[in-house]
Amino acid sequence: MGRALDRTDEEPPDPLGFPPDRIAIWPIEDGTFGVDAIFQGPDAHRQAGFHEAILKLRDIPCSLRQEPDRSWTLRLGPLPRPLVEQAIALFIGSTR
Repeated sequence: MGRALDRTDEEPPDPLGFPPDRIAIWPIEDGTFGVDAIFQGPDAHRQAGFHEAILKLRDIPCSLRQEPDRSWTLRLGPLPRPLVEQAIALFIGSTR
């Protein structure tokens, strides 16, 4: 799994770039989860692309696609349950 999400004993990661407009999480049959970060607006592609580049540098599996409503979705996963919170913290920060 990606280096950025392996750090269970360290401080949670600082958020990367602008936060997404929406985040969706769903279970996968094998017990892992997918996470979508959805970016909307005139800078959506730039913001999503920034996050994609950083995540790929950290070896976190992700893909970027444009939706019919012209928003951009950055899909992460599959991720095991303990890493979902850490993945979201990369987008919005952590309260810990």
